Amino acid sequence: MDRKGASSKEIEIDLDISRGAVRSTLTLAHLRPAGKPQCRPGRPLEYTEADERNLLRHVRLHPKDTYEEVRVACGLKIKRDAIKRILKRHGIINWRARRRPLLIEENVAKRLA
Repeated sequence: MDRKGASSKEIEIDLDISRGAVRSTLTLAHLRPAGKPQCRPGRPLEYTEADERNLLRHVRLHPKDTYEEVRVACGLKIKRDAIKRILKRHGIINWRARRRPLLIEENVAKRLA
């Protein structure tokens, strides 16, 4: 609208948006080719790709380890949720082996008989 000769005040009234929004949109317009929004980089990861590979390798080799044991074994300083997120992204869900009751002598004898 600014290129069509409308002032920022007219744009503000026409579109019912704040003056600051109009002003920032017009000043940053040259950074947005074809009206696409600017990319935002997001928060930096707390782990490297090597950490991720090491974590996946450990979990596949030791499926009975707890999250804490995995974190300590891999030397990671990330939280449990981050470990769960990495594993979920790679299709490893509910990877913990189920806890089953240990066999007692009576049941062992029945199995062998």
